[in-house]
Amino acid sequence: MSSSVDHPSADLGSAGSSSADWDEFELRPVPEGAEEAAAPDSPTPGREMAALLQRYWTDLQSESNRVHKETAGARKVLVELAVHVARLDGLLREAAKSLEEAGAKPLGRRLHVARKQVLEPLHAMDITTRDPLGDAYESVADVVDIAGWRYGPEFTAEVVAETVEPIVIDRGTVVRLGQVIMGAPSSAGAEDDDA
Repeated sequence: MSSSVDHPSADLGSAGSSSADWDEFELRPVPEGAEEAAAPDSPTPGREMAALLQRYWTDLQSESNRVHKETAGARKVLVELAVHVARLDGLLREAAKSLEEAGAKPLGRRLHVARKQVLEPLHAMDITTRDPLGDAYESVADVVDIAGWRYGPEFTAEVVAETVEPIVIDRGTVVRLGQVIMGAPSSAGAEDDDA
């Protein structure tokens, strides 16, 4: 029971190696409705769903970009607030002894509590400040801008003599350099003047 279906190569062999004659094929009419189905602008459920998903995706991206910009702007404001809170903290520490001597120790305590209450939301957002006062130059060189130098016998090495603005750290990354006045031995000032 060997037929040409079982061995298609036998049929091809009998036909020879010549290609099929396309003139033998007849054109068939296109079924009704096939031209309309093939039209590129016809709305199909798949196309409608794809268009809807694309619109939702565009809206989602737009909203995501807006939220990102607002968040970045809010974090900039929080960084600026952290600088001012650190300055206020420094002023409170300076004034603590004067307040106590003037008999206003309760006021000093209330100001200290208020300072802590302002710092809590900043810390909750992982925004902190660091006062480099007294740190060696080598340890802060990459995280501060030097606003000036002081020379005197009270300095035995190059250290931060005064903090104008603290270093601001946002989620573990320095986002704002500290502003400091460096202190150095008197001999370093003389060497700089000679140069």
